[in-house]
Amino acid sequence: MKEEINQKENAAKEAVKYIKKGNIVGLGSGSTAELFVKFLAEKNKKEKLDLTCVSTSDKTTGKAIDLGLRVVGLDSVKKIDIAVDGADQVNNKKELLKGMGAYAFLKEKRIDYKAKKFIVIIDEKKLSEELTEEILIEVEPAMTHSILLKLSDSFDAEIVQVSQKCMPLETENKNYVISMQLHSPIKNAKELEKKIDLIHGVKANGLFTKDCTIIIGTKNGTKTM
Repeated sequence: MKEEINQKENAAKEAVKYIKKGNIVGLGSGSTAELFVKFLAEKNKKEKLDLTCVSTSDKTTGKAIDLGLRVVGLDSVKKIDIAVDGADQVNNKKELLKGMGAYAFLKEKRIDYKAKKFIVIIDEKKLSEELTEEILIEVEPAMTHSILLKLSDSFDAEIVQVSQKCMPLETENKNYVISMQLHSPIKNAKELEKKIDLIHGVKANGLFTKDCTIIIGTKNGTKTM
């Protein structure tokens, strides 16, 4: 556990090096992204970078504000210079699966995909030859049943609605979440991402195929893809 935290810290510290004075920065969600926020706030204070930040979740927003960063709504900015976020699984094509911890992938996708540069920070265990974890899908509550049926008809997968304390899991955006675990590794992630998004009532899914820079934290430093 201590080694994993060290890897995450190394990746987060390396990502901070990409931030320049006056940047508009997208802040991701999850444990590694939170470390980035911490180190970013320290650099912002020390070097007076005059940063403007947009955040992917209420938790990240609260942490960033507490640490002295200026956070505005996504609609308040015309561009995002750089977004830094974590991931749950990354393959050798730099394709990602996200959202399994914070279920914040809808706002993560809006911010990460709007950014001119997208950096993903991970520890070594998140690397994989293929994407094999579940795909999370955020959906309009009223459309949940029809989307479950559509997914079952379209994919060879285990498909369930995500629940919490015997109730449907509700995201910050007041939507529900469906988990789709394919019975084989994901092939053609970009096409699959689009196919899921085209289903009526789907707000976003946890497949991320935008071109990005991957910073992998290691025991002794970092590696970059």
